Amino acid sequence: MNRLAWLLAPSAENLSFAIRCCISVALVLYLAFWLQLDNAYWAFINVAILIQPLPGFLVVRAFSRLLGTFVAGIVSITLIALFAQSYTLFCTSLVLWVGLMVFCASLFRNNMSYGFVLAGYVTMIVGVRAMSDPSTVFSVAVARTAETALAAVVAAFVSVLLAPGITARKYRAARIDALKAMGAQFRRIDRNPEASDAQHGDPGDPNTPHPELHELVNKTLALEQTRQYARYDEPAFAEYDRLARRLDYELLSLVSAMASLQVYLGKFGDRIDRTPLQRLDEAAALLEKDPNDTSSIKLAFSKAYNAVLMNARADRQNDRKRSLVDWVIITRALDLANRMRAAVIKHGLLLAEKKSARNTPRRTEFATTVSLRESLRTTARAATAIAVGAAIWATHDEPALSGMMVLLAVLTTLFALGDDPAGGAKGFGIGGLCAGVAAFIANFALLPAVNGFVMLMVVLMPFVFVASLAMATPQWALIGRISLVQFALLVNPANGARQDFVSFAEAFMGAELAVVLALAAFAIILPVTPRDLLRERLAGMFGELAKGFTGSRERFETRVYDRLLRLPVAADQGRTHVSARQAAFSAVNMGIEARSLRVLTTRAEFDPEIQQAVHDELAELERMFAHGYPPVKDVFAMQTRTNALARQMLTQALSFTPRLRLRHGVRAAVAAELVAAALADYGLARENADGTAIRLGEADRVV
Repeated sequence: MNRLAWLLAPSAENLSFAIRCCISVALVLYLAFWLQLDNAYWAFINVAILIQPLPGFLVVRAFSRLLGTFVAGIVSITLIALFAQSYTLFCTSLVLWVGLMVFCASLFRNNMSYGFVLAGYVTMIVGVRAMSDPSTVFSVAVARTAETALAAVVAAFVSVLLAPGITARKYRAARIDALKAMGAQFRRIDRNPEASDAQHGDPGDPNTPHPELHELVNKTLALEQTRQYARYDEPAFAEYDRLARRLDYELLSLVSAMASLQVYLGKFGDRIDRTPLQRLDEAAALLEKDPNDTSSIKLAFSKAYNAVLMNARADRQNDRKRSLVDWVIITRALDLANRMRAAVIKHGLLLAEKKSARNTPRRTEFATTVSLRESLRTTARAATAIAVGAAIWATHDEPALSGMMVLLAVLTTLFALGDDPAGGAKGFGIGGLCAGVAAFIANFALLPAVNGFVMLMVVLMPFVFVASLAMATPQWALIGRISLVQFALLVNPANGARQDFVSFAEAFMGAELAVVLALAAFAIILPVTPRDLLRERLAGMFGELAKGFTGSRERFETRVYDRLLRLPVAADQGRTHVSARQAAFSAVNMGIEARSLRVLTTRAEFDPEIQQAVHDELAELERMFAHGYPPVKDVFAMQTRTNALARQMLTQALSFTPRLRLRHGVRAAVAAELVAAALADYGLARENADGTAIRLGEADRVV
């Protein structure tokens, strides 16, 4: 029964989405019939493709769809004008254009990608339809644009009207959930690793924090992915959008600081004094319990900060006796308390909906390009599939093959947006089978009794409602959407026209042929195993590390964490001797701490020898990871050198005056030590080593 809970006991949120979808479909079909559009079912299909649970996301996607359709209309008219006399040249140009759009779509991670997808497969739709009579290309392009515009306007209007502000509310709920998770992670940092799980009521392992940190990154990064759409269905959100963005990136930065510290402390177990961190426990508990109690949480973090600071100042005469590990714990406890207090203040301002300065929205970090290698591979697969389909279409005069070409273009371009094309093709196949059964029942059992629009809606809405509930459920979302799209294609309620059994069977077999061709192309052309993909994406993360010492910290953290979440960690089963999460977090920690080391070394005004040593180490770190996987022996050698450099920096920093310069120097030494810890973490991930070669802390301390 649990597998059917999405259908038998849907949540209120899923019910709301299903109702919005049904109303959108009914309204767009009514308007398409009233306006006497050539193919009303294309408006239905556009709604099925466009509709989203988050209205803000739908508004942005609708704009991308309009723009992509407009470009596709111009391109299709141009291609028909140039190559109408030759199927070969026309098919070749179509393959090249769709391949180019697949390449562009796979480079990006936002709605730019969706716009390229539309520009690709809508060109195929218009071109294939118009090639039988080239003189109709302009009218076909205009009709597709009108149907798309109608679907986009109706779907956006219905969603925003019936669910105003749902994207902003989703963002607020996600922010509270992320803050609670951060409070829980704070409390894990100061745990005694030897204490029982039952004592802490928490299954997390402080010595192996990577899975918990991975989940925390997922929650934190999702904030920024949701925030950028909130202002489109709640215009008032734009007044404090900038403050929300600053808070999102501040929380992401805090996750980095906690990850770096927790991985470092995990190397020492229970042999160190965690008292400064334990002073943050009360504030972390309040944060975990109720993030909206901002006054109490802010006061608790202030008290914790003052307690750690007062204790450090009271024992100032023993500064030189403190170990490097002690300084790491003290400085990071102060840093975390201060930054968490600032984040809670921003959260409080957002709860009160305080306005921030209005300015031009900054470009989201998800608008930057990703893996060129993966994009080229996806393009080669898509172009091969479309080329084979075009050859079949050009050499066989079968109307059903036109539908096959259209669906093949949709399949291959949408695969550019997914991480699992084979799984996506299977989802298309299952969705197509569900749609085929539903459309057969509708076409031959129910539609013959329809004598008006109301009866048509009575027949269609149950299928639309069930598919919408599936779309609102993550594990069934792809199958639900494909079922609805192909159902609209196969039922074809075009101004009273109905399909006979032969045309229905041809259309269904053409759709399934498209799935087979796409699946074959993505399985055979340039195959890559999950393990190879894991190594390739890890190498991409290390490439980000090599570029992460300069430029925007926001850009580095967002890009590298986004890559982390896309790692196929299920492929990491020990055979490759690589812990994906551990290696990934080591890359993040190295990049963040290396940036801090560079800045703080300059501010502390170390001796020229130290500054040159830091410069050389960072240059070597950049060179070592620039091309993927460095030899592990080189990593451990650098780890030892960086630890020695950290101890040398601490010794010199403790003699600095005034106190501000001393603080900068100590923090620089701590950053160098945490770079060493990240290198050790990477080495352990690569080789599952026993740790005897790792040196952290003082010279005589071997971890």
